[in-house]
Amino acid sequence: MDFAQLRAVYAFERSLTDPADTRNLLTRAADSGLTTLITKATAVTPWLREACHAAGLTVAGSVGCFSDHALPPAQRRDDLRPVGADGTWATMEWYTGIIPTDAGYNDDLIHRCATIARNGLLDGIVLDFLRWPLHWELELRPGATPRASSFDPTTLAGFRQRTGHDVPTEPRAAAALLLGPLAADWYAYRADTITELAARIATQLRAAAPGLPIGMFVVPEVYARRRELVGQDITALGSHVDGFLAMTYHRIAGQTVGWVDHIVADLRAHTARPVAIMVQTTSDPAVAGGADWGTAVTAAEFGGVLRRAGSPVCLFPADGMDDARWRLLPSALRKEL
Repeated sequence: MDFAQLRAVYAFERSLTDPADTRNLLTRAADSGLTTLITKATAVTPWLREACHAAGLTVAGSVGCFSDHALPPAQRRDDLRPVGADGTWATMEWYTGIIPTDAGYNDDLIHRCATIARNGLLDGIVLDFLRWPLHWELELRPGATPRASSFDPTTLAGFRQRTGHDVPTEPRAAAALLLGPLAADWYAYRADTITELAARIATQLRAAAPGLPIGMFVVPEVYARRRELVGQDITALGSHVDGFLAMTYHRIAGQTVGWVDHIVADLRAHTARPVAIMVQTTSDPAVAGGADWGTAVTAAEFGGVLRRAGSPVCLFPADGMDDARWRLLPSALRKEL
């Protein structure tokens, strides 16, 4: 699996439960010029791996790092939830992030990634939610104000230890300093936290499965703002992963088609690693599970974004691929071959 040549489709686990439907999806994907199926790593069984290879596709698994919906309910802990600048944090839709500063959780995460890689079922692995909490799909929309996080005791203690700054323990007082006079140090600490975790995870993945390609989903923002909001420093992270997938779901983000070009150009200006554009296939609430995915994505609009995207590319999600979209795919992909 080569991120520079990636032509993938992301399928939710629920889309892969019926063997006949799954085979049809894989066959249609391969016949349309796609090369890879991406789904949750835990959904990749020996049967699915074999079915992908039989269809001529590689299979990559995504691992949710810092989102509690990726954990079994019994493993969710209130002390891992972020704390906002006002001392509170409300769940938005389906998403509640996890702070990336709990040593025990981080050790378990790294072990979990290595165990998944060691099972030999994946042709590639993609790290998801490797960032500070932010429901960017809503919080980065035009007119929205993204929340700052996290001013929890664990994170504040880590910041004190790293920098020597004696910040208050009370979240509001801490936020006033960290978003004001100490902002540069605060943002550097947040970015270093994510980069160091990426390095630790990548080291263990490569020890567990030498040669396994490692990718990472990144929030669709320009370099400085993405670094401040979620700690993803694309330049530094490129030392540890083999490729990036930009979550450029333009309707979910409330943006125009041209926004995709802007975000991807900025990403590619800050890393030598391949950057795959993710193309939104649908806004159907039934596919979105009730979440707000924005206004409708017509087949013509999907085709237009796909042609602008070029390669590497990933379609999201597979559930949105109807006959009209599948028919558009071969000619759009051939444009880049």
